[in-house]
Amino acid sequence: MPADVSPLSGLDAVTGGLVERLLARADGESRPLPVVVALGARGTGKTALLDAVAERCREIPHAHLDFERHDRADSRPRELLAHLAFDLSRQWKQFGRLAFPRLWLCMLVLGAPVELQDRRAALRKLHALLAKNQPLEQSREAIVDVVRLAGGIAPAGSLQGWPAATDLLLRGLSWYDRRRLIGKMRALPAGTGNHEDFLLEIARHAQGDDEDRDAVDATFCDAFLADLRRDYTGLNRSRRTLNSLVLLDNAHTPGGRLFLRALTEARQRATEADPLVVLATSRTWNPDWHESWSPPAAHRGGPDHRPPTTHRTDGVRRPSPRQPSDVDADWRPDPSRPEPRWYPWYLLELGALSKDDVVGIAAGSEIHPASRLPRFLHRLTDGHPGAVTDVITAVAHRHDPRRPGALRTALRTPAAGPDGPPLITTMRDYLLQDFSAPSRQDLVTASAALDVELLFHKEILDLRNPAGEGVLFKELGDHLWLRAEPGEAPQYVLHPWLRRILLQELASRADDHPLSWTRVHTRCREFYEENGRLVAARYHDLALENVAAAVAHLRKPFADARHAEFDVTTAEAWLAELDVVTAAPNRLDKHAEPYDQVQLHAGQGDDDLGTTLAWLVVALWIARDPLGDPGGTLDSTIEGAFHQLAQGRGRGSILLHERAEEYR
Repeated sequence: MPADVSPLSGLDAVTGGLVERLLARADGESRPLPVVVALGARGTGKTALLDAVAERCREIPHAHLDFERHDRADSRPRELLAHLAFDLSRQWKQFGRLAFPRLWLCMLVLGAPVELQDRRAALRKLHALLAKNQPLEQSREAIVDVVRLAGGIAPAGSLQGWPAATDLLLRGLSWYDRRRLIGKMRALPAGTGNHEDFLLEIARHAQGDDEDRDAVDATFCDAFLADLRRDYTGLNRSRRTLNSLVLLDNAHTPGGRLFLRALTEARQRATEADPLVVLATSRTWNPDWHESWSPPAAHRGGPDHRPPTTHRTDGVRRPSPRQPSDVDADWRPDPSRPEPRWYPWYLLELGALSKDDVVGIAAGSEIHPASRLPRFLHRLTDGHPGAVTDVITAVAHRHDPRRPGALRTALRTPAAGPDGPPLITTMRDYLLQDFSAPSRQDLVTASAALDVELLFHKEILDLRNPAGEGVLFKELGDHLWLRAEPGEAPQYVLHPWLRRILLQELASRADDHPLSWTRVHTRCREFYEENGRLVAARYHDLALENVAAAVAHLRKPFADARHAEFDVTTAEAWLAELDVVTAAPNRLDKHAEPYDQVQLHAGQGDDDLGTTLAWLVVALWIARDPLGDPGGTLDSTIEGAFHQLAQGRGRGSILLHERAEEYR
């Protein structure tokens, strides 16, 4: 995503109000806090959100992890906790240094060169020690026992420095003490180089099966949170006036999911709240959220699944992820509602900029708010933040409001240098990188349909994914590219921006391709025709440039008006069908003038009604494609056609006049 254009418009309630409420410590006390997860498909500004929060919180203890970094891919939670602890324990101007003696003690015990059985005994004793939740200095004898047990049968001389290490841990491991520790522990598995590498290497030497590793991770999480709680007590309580912050990017990875699960389970085991704010991002749905939340595109029917009693969603039954516009109301103090209102998760969906947001982003690139460009971009991308910023970056310096057609050319301009791929290709490759090559081709083919229903009709689209059509549907949902249209029966559609990208790819297939534009739309039309879904069939007729078939269907209510009044109910139904049919995609010449295209494809009908309908249908068909008429030159043609159709049509004509006014 371009660095010089901000994608964060509309998120002030998150970067400001929500973060401030989470960091606040009323009366200096910790309170149960949810893990806040910002969800969104690729390019929706999740990483930029974390960067903005990090900048805003630069003066308070905070740490950042990106789970997609190669050195994080296979890390266990205990290793990641070491990274977080080192960042949090830096010197912070007001807050001083946070100490993590319990965590380092866990690492030392885990890294001891002993037999597996003794290590397990040491960890059990350590877990019991941590469960007492008392200052470590009051448990000196127990700690020494743990250290001795961990090294009870180690080779002679290999435990040099361990007693001194225990003393350092009891003093809280200041920066200087950590340096001394490194020098004393030469016999442990790591070398004596960088202090962070040293302790991480200790953590990597864990032994045992999956169950053992999970138990070790749980102990580490308990120690990490216990240290944090201790850091906010006693004399430090007065100066540590805000909670600490952890930022976790790309937590949809296996390592990220494992870490979030270990952290939330540790919180549930604890008897006290901790002073830690956790803000994560994810571009896929996490099954752990099913207990109390619904995916963004979930159907609202089905059985009532009762969430665990410890889960809180502010009284809403299995809500979908909240929108940024919901944040202020969700977190407004309300004494009448029990706390915590959201726990252990608070899911926030990113991905849709409003028209005003796009205007604001464009204004930052010196594009006048009254220009057509922001409105064009919102229609083109459906407010997808990454797409908006990419296009603005590409066209801002050469935007000419007198030549709206130049916007179409910009998408085919190389994104990086004259020899680079077109911008539209770069954006396509970025959005589709999570899908395999066969899945990509199947998505291109399936984009022709009104909705994703045809993914379940393999015989129509010749889907190539060997795992089956249901897997592709699940992948789309998991990667947050599906939308559920409102209605009694669930209707799932692709995100408009992704679908527009896929349709461009479908249109570029050669005519002799076995799944070319013509062949795919013909199969879809025949399928809907056979199943009696005539409006959907006419949709595909129009995609095939068969204007006559679309007009013949849409003129029926007017032809029947001699025997039945064109009333309001009839007008509403007709306008709904018109909207469906004229939403059909097209592969018309984007360099031709829109009015010339209308003349070419509408032509002259058999009578005035046929001619008016043909011009209206074709003009709407072109205008509803953001790339078809970015300058809005067909608005007057559409307005006039609606007014002409309304003449003498009965009470339903008022709806036609009202629709005409939308194009004035």
